[in-house]
Amino acid sequence: MFCTKCGVELKDQDKYCNECGTATGNAPRSVPLEHRLSRPMREAKIGGVCAGFARHFDMDVTLVRVLWLVITLFPLPCFGLVAYIVCWIVMPRDDSPAPVAGMQSAVHRPVS
Repeated sequence: MFCTKCGVELKDQDKYCNECGTATGNAPRSVPLEHRLSRPMREAKIGGVCAGFARHFDMDVTLVRVLWLVITLFPLPCFGLVAYIVCWIVMPRDDSPAPVAGMQSAVHRPVS
């Protein structure tokens, strides 16, 4: 196998070219934004932790909130609350804007 950028011969298991750093087909792919574990602030009710877990595991956010409430109340009192606070501190914020549905104008003109 050869590098497509500089032409150096590579081993089959190489993920990057050792001369120019170009990624080969074996390079790991980055995690898509919708499956990253972060707190989406546009979907947050309190801290966005449940919305982040729902997005990460591709679940309904209401189901995650109900499950978190059950974990908070039943196995050990306050375990869910402590876990929520720890996740709130540890998980990074995601302040990306909401997706735009269609072409909408920011300026509304009255129709005469």
